[in-house]
Amino acid sequence: MLRILTGGAGCTDALVAVENGVIIGHAMASDATGRDGHRTEIGVVVADGRRGMGVGSALMRCLISRAQARGATTLVMEVLAENRQVITMITDHWPVTYQDQSGAYLTIHARLPQPGDREWPELQAPRPAGAERSRAAEELLGEQLASVR
Repeated sequence: MLRILTGGAGCTDALVAVENGVIIGHAMASDATGRDGHRTEIGVVVADGRRGMGVGSALMRCLISRAQARGATTLVMEVLAENRQVITMITDHWPVTYQDQSGAYLTIHARLPQPGDREWPELQAPRPAGAERSRAAEELLGEQLASVR
């Protein structure tokens, strides 16, 4: 199915985050070569009740790590233009090289860290203003990380 969805490319990853046997997030990355070199196009979806708890960040870390191992130099994501939380997460962690808005969507191209690069911010789950993550959320994040590795 992945080969069909990605045009037969062999550089594709699909991940799910599971809690108590229920999928609470899923993500997919597909590599391609274009004007910006070897890029990985990533899509991430997290269940409404699990947003802001690190599920998407854990999925992103895993996909990006695998893409970098394949030589990807650019991250491409299509995001709803109104989704300020995700757009901020992207721009806070990677230098945006190009972005384009088409209708309700913003397509963002960002440079991925390369061997020898210094000081790239670690991708972390956003913390609610003035609040600490609960122990249950920390445990859930640990389970999700184990699920996506």
